[in-house]
Amino acid sequence: MVRVVPERFVRALDVFEAVLAATPADRWLSPSPCEGWAAVDVAGHVTAGLLVVEMRAAGRPLPEDDPDWREVAGADPLASWRQVRARMTAELTPEALALPVRLALGLEMTLGEWLEGYPLELLVHAWDLAQATGQRVVFDADLVAPALETARRMAPGGREAGMLGPEVAVPEDADDQARLLALFGRSPAGA
Repeated sequence: MVRVVPERFVRALDVFEAVLAATPADRWLSPSPCEGWAAVDVAGHVTAGLLVVEMRAAGRPLPEDDPDWREVAGADPLASWRQVRARMTAELTPEALALPVRLALGLEMTLGEWLEGYPLELLVHAWDLAQATGQRVVFDADLVAPALETARRMAPGGREAGMLGPEVAVPEDADDQARLLALFGRSPAGA
């Protein structure tokens, strides 16, 4: 049972925040690899994900519908992210990390166990944001390898539920980052 905030979760938060902080002010409306989303939508989506972590940790009910990503990102997406991240982090007590959470596709685990796999979301969307805003991001191997394992476990169910597009083919010698992105329908050529 995880009673401390998983280190890879914190490091993946840092990866996303670094891309967010380096986003040029004139690139927020640039299209992202997520169909129909601009960079600001990616920022808002990932920030809203931290709101969900915060609500789960505090034992509050989750909203019925997704929020408006641009509203969550606000006028200053980096400031919005940092504010939500600080509040979420304050809620991640050992007791909160032991709470059971029910996830999509009928999965149930502790909040801490869920956060062990959460870097997947942060890394893929850090790459999306980087692509949308003219940045290059390379993940540490010890972050991307476990995220790829998680992705391999969840991708079939995610595709079946319509949450993921088709996998993109990669060469035999592709690295784990390219494989992770391809598994989630991203063309890693820009990686």
